[in-house]
Amino acid sequence: MQYTPGYLSAPAADSLLLWARNLRWQQETFSLYGRQLNVPRLTTWFGDRGLNYRYTGLDHPGEGWPRELLELRECVSRQADSPFNFVLLNRYDHGQHHMGWHRDDEREAAPRIASLSLGGSRRFRHRKGPGCPSEALDLGHGSLLVFDGRVQHMLCRTKRTVATRINLTFRCIA
Repeated sequence: MQYTPGYLSAPAADSLLLWARNLRWQQETFSLYGRQLNVPRLTTWFGDRGLNYRYTGLDHPGEGWPRELLELRECVSRQADSPFNFVLLNRYDHGQHHMGWHRDDEREAAPRIASLSLGGSRRFRHRKGPGCPSEALDLGHGSLLVFDGRVQHMLCRTKRTVATRINLTFRCIA
């Protein structure tokens, strides 16, 4: 795990956050034991044309990259030493928006993830597996976390008032 606070300068992070707030965000749903549930965050994505990132039974087809992300993708790919071709963006508007314990271990996705945080600071936890102790990291505005997605991780709920957080998770999809 490699954490770089201030990976982006404050002006660059502010500019990217302002741009990202105006994207077309979706409230996805997934099926669990026959019930349709809302994903507790908003999502959008970009990727190389022809790619499809599938998880939780949902397809996320790549249709190209906006110019605002092209140089950033190259910089993050160099920093993480990984040729990223897809980015999943998650938007957490309040403390009840979260991501529960999970692993990003889809067969078509390489394990290395570069997670760029924008906006409000939120607590990220990771652990080896269920029942193992977890470690916490507060992900700040403009920070970059490079990690192995096969490690269990989550973004915690909080009752505190928090600013909107947008997270860009760069991945390499086969």
